[in-house]
Amino acid sequence: MTRFWKAGLLAAGLLMPGTALAQVDYPVDTVRVFVPANPGGGTDAGARLFAEFFQKHSDASIAIVNQPAGGGVVAAQSVAEGASDGSVLFFFHAALHTANLFGQSPFSWESFTPLATTSEINEVYAVREDAPFDTVDELIAYAKEHPGELNIGSQLGGTTQVKGEALNQAAGGKMRIVDAGTESDRITALLGGQVDVISMSVANAKQYAEDGQMVVLALMNENPDPAAPEFPTTVSQGIDFSLPLVMTVYGPGEVDQAVVDAFDQIVAEIEADPEFAEALAKQSQAPALRGPEAAAEFLAREYKTIAGLLGK
Repeated sequence: MTRFWKAGLLAAGLLMPGTALAQVDYPVDTVRVFVPANPGGGTDAGARLFAEFFQKHSDASIAIVNQPAGGGVVAAQSVAEGASDGSVLFFFHAALHTANLFGQSPFSWESFTPLATTSEINEVYAVREDAPFDTVDELIAYAKEHPGELNIGSQLGGTTQVKGEALNQAAGGKMRIVDAGTESDRITALLGGQVDVISMSVANAKQYAEDGQMVVLALMNENPDPAAPEFPTTVSQGIDFSLPLVMTVYGPGEVDQAVVDAFDQIVAEIEADPEFAEALAKQSQAPALRGPEAAAEFLAREYKTIAGLLGK
């Protein structure tokens, strides 16, 4: 039952508000969602939550398939040339762009059919509590006065390199971007004085800020994070970039129109369900729901932004 029909029934008084509504008809009964990440992380958690609400608002059931091998290439391969009937989907984020731009994967977002964006995970720029700067402006000014002195800890080839590049460009290229590994490695490197600024998740940043070990300079988004409204955004400080990690659902390169139409309805149903945002908040994620057309437009912009920051 589409939103159009539901609205019509409500208007006609044939369906009372609050009445249980029929689920959206999905073209197949069972869906496998390939996730290029191990169970337990933010990507996997986002996929599983989306699957829960997809099942709530459709008549299909979903199985999550974790395929972290090859930096996402194996999972991408499993879906890119899969059946067009909506039975195989791919769930990932901007690492799909960076892997393609760095030549680590032949698959770009255009290898697939964008069906939805679902949620976003924010990250922050953080420094040690004894750093001689407390804001992004002060960091940039210090970097310009001390060219080549500050190191940005990133995971080279990943999305955190993009975030390092964005900050470095704001500082006129006066800092150095060094490989500091995963988030836990970057935290260790920052606290140990091997690097001077890192990008990290909001959830971890809150803990270290509350412990007095770090200062959060900025949240990399134009909008404040509901879980950490005390962190100032980059945009609010005059730094014009927004780089949340947006979770995206893709179908294979060729997808039946019935799948696209069903996703349009399911995304609208999930967006109207307040329990989705509540469940995301428990995972330090925020809703970022877009249907197929809006998701494609967003991905085109996101890819262009990242390619520009990487000089590709």
